Amino acid sequence: MAASISLFTDKETNNWLKACLALNITKEGLAYFLDTELQKFYATVGSSCGNCSIEKLIPCPTPPYCKSKKNCHFHVSQKPQQCAVCDQVKQNITLHHRYSKPSWRNTHAEKWASDYWEIGKCFLPPEGYSSVPTVKESDFNGVISIMLNCTHFQNCLSSSCLSPPSPDKQSPLEMVLILSTSLMPIQ
Repeated sequence: MAASISLFTDKETNNWLKACLALNITKEGLAYFLDTELQKFYATVGSSCGNCSIEKLIPCPTPPYCKSKKNCHFHVSQKPQQCAVCDQVKQNITLHHRYSKPSWRNTHAEKWASDYWEIGKCFLPPEGYSSVPTVKESDFNGVISIMLNCTHFQNCLSSSCLSPPSPDKQSPLEMVLILSTSLMPIQ
C-alpha cells in the first residue's frame, strides 16, 4: 500500500500522468473537428452500394493483405468481383491517401453507403482499428494518423503542420505521432 502512495508523489510518474492526460485532452479536442471534417470528406468521396465487402473489392493477391492466391487468409470466403459504384469510392479513398495505401483491413465496405467513419478508418494505421466504432473512441494515434494520411486535411490545416521544416525530415504532426506512441502504454 505504501508503494502505491509514493507512486503519486514521484515527480517522474506525475510527469508521465500529465503527458497522458494532455494526449487524451488533445485527442478529445481534435475529435469534434475530425468528425466534422470527415463528414465533409465523405460527401466528396461518394457513396457505395452497401453490398460489397472489402474482400470483394480488392484483387487477390494484394500485398500486404494476401501474398498468394493459394493460401489467402484475407480472401478465404470471398471471390473478388467488380462493382463500379464501390470501386469508384475505393479509388477516391486511394487518391486521397497521402501514401496511396489505405488501411483496407480496418474498414467494412458494406457500411460505406451510410457511415462516414468507415471511410475515415481507411486512413488509420494498418492494424488494430477495425473494431473502433467512432472517431471519439479512437486514440490519439488514430486521430493524428487520419489528419496526416487524408489529403483532405491539407485544406484544413496550416501547411507548416504537414510539411517538414528544413532540415527536419518529419512534419510537426509526424513528430507528435512518434512522440505520442512512445508515451502511451501498450494496451
